[in-house]
Amino acid sequence: MTALLSTMMHTPLGVSTIFRFGRRHFPHSRVGEYDGEHIHWHDYRTIGDDAGKLANAFAAAGLEAGDRVGTFLWNSVVHLQIYLAVPSMGGVLHTLNCRLATEQVAYIINHANDRFIVVDERLAEQFKPVLPHISKVDTIIVTGPSAAILDDPRVVTLDAFLAGHGSAYSWPETPEDQGAGICYTSGTTGNPKGVVYSQKTTYLHALASRSVDSFGVHERDVILMLPSMFHANAWGFPYSGWLSGADMVMPGPYLQVPHLATMIDDSRPTLTALVPTILGDLLRYGAGVDLSCFRAIVCGGSAVPSSMIEQVRDQCGVPVIQGWGMTETSPMCVLSHPPKDMAGKPEIDWRIKSGRPVPGIEVRIVDDDDQTLAEDGVAVGELQLRGAWVTGQYLAIESDAFTADGWLRTGDVGLIDPQGYVQLTDRKKDVIKSGGEWISSVDLEDALLKHPSVEEVAVIAVPDERWQERPLAIVVCAPGCTPDITLLRAFLAAQVAKFWIPEYWFFTDAIMKTSVGKFDKKGLRKRLEAGDIMPEVATL
Repeated sequence: MTALLSTMMHTPLGVSTIFRFGRRHFPHSRVGEYDGEHIHWHDYRTIGDDAGKLANAFAAAGLEAGDRVGTFLWNSVVHLQIYLAVPSMGGVLHTLNCRLATEQVAYIINHANDRFIVVDERLAEQFKPVLPHISKVDTIIVTGPSAAILDDPRVVTLDAFLAGHGSAYSWPETPEDQGAGICYTSGTTGNPKGVVYSQKTTYLHALASRSVDSFGVHERDVILMLPSMFHANAWGFPYSGWLSGADMVMPGPYLQVPHLATMIDDSRPTLTALVPTILGDLLRYGAGVDLSCFRAIVCGGSAVPSSMIEQVRDQCGVPVIQGWGMTETSPMCVLSHPPKDMAGKPEIDWRIKSGRPVPGIEVRIVDDDDQTLAEDGVAVGELQLRGAWVTGQYLAIESDAFTADGWLRTGDVGLIDPQGYVQLTDRKKDVIKSGGEWISSVDLEDALLKHPSVEEVAVIAVPDERWQERPLAIVVCAPGCTPDITLLRAFLAAQVAKFWIPEYWFFTDAIMKTSVGKFDKKGLRKRLEAGDIMPEVATL
């Protein structure tokens, strides 16, 4: 029998769909830009007009469908205009991580074949060493008057680039499967790898971000845009925010806690997303930050300590939604909303989980032979993913990260319970094998962070002649506290298995982090190998 086709219209879904809807229905919604002292507001109508000017300027400069436009920008109104304009006209937005080394930035630009680059004036000096290595780039646009810093014939100021162009632009209907954006992984192992988001997956991700059991973005929200717009599309908030008509606040480079406190006091945001490092800084800020304005705080990038979730709830009355995702998943994947049936467990037991998959995402666990394991909350294996906005390959790179039946290997180890909740226990490369037993560095870190003398902690493996590997706890003490291995070991004895308790310890003033705020465990292992980290050994 011949399949029955639907009678539905086919209207391509993509960034232009998001752009048109937000501009038409929320012309008075606002985006604020913080300058270090004050927030300056711009309405959607003005931002939409300026996006039209950008599109006309890029078209006059020869941008064609599929051409890449790189952005070396902080979170800003201009960055949002490019987010909207470039994919809507058929180009491809390529956000560049401004915290990567010169060599990695140049590699990414060349690998992606960027034709245009837009550089934040405040980052021009930092971008300068990249110039000799990107000969294929046609035009470099600097957002302020300091283009002369770059001293390159390809450089033009944004004002000069826009000069003479009006805001009226005939936006095309771009095919759904065409690339809308490129984000590269952070490159903690080997060169960064490119993930190309399609027009359709960008739209679906934005739509899913509006659902109640995800971020629930809506018109009455004020989003404090703390996720970097150069990393995984700022967790999708520029698009879900615009589609919903939410107000947004762009912090630029001002991510220090006193500045965040000013932005929170001035705009009273209702929603933000951040890494645990920044949330911890806000909670420890001496002058105090009133977080009660938030209806929810999304926290991810690394495991969120249970003590932090409880502190935000108890002191501020605000739920923390833990999230796990990857550049490869656009990045929304699983979120820790407690179920209606909590099976007699306290709410915190659900909030400390990585979360339940968002509709559109599937997760499974497998053993070393890619055989599916039971989702019983006990079996531990590698987590694999597939879904509507999960990448199926990397840009122009062969990879073994994908299974024969089309699932993405995450490199994360965890379990899935009967209700479908995912719990990451570690990265494959971070889990500690001691005497044939596995020790989760994530769970050990969470246990240590419950002690009031511990401000930050990262756990890595250290070679051990008898046990093969043992955990090494690298600890930053809380202000006014002094290192006390005996005290911390005794504290752990009541929380974890005896063989988990580290005998190797290292106390430091700061723990190195990656460009996206995670603990740089690869770097810590290198420092250990080089002898820069000299552990103390507890007397057993």
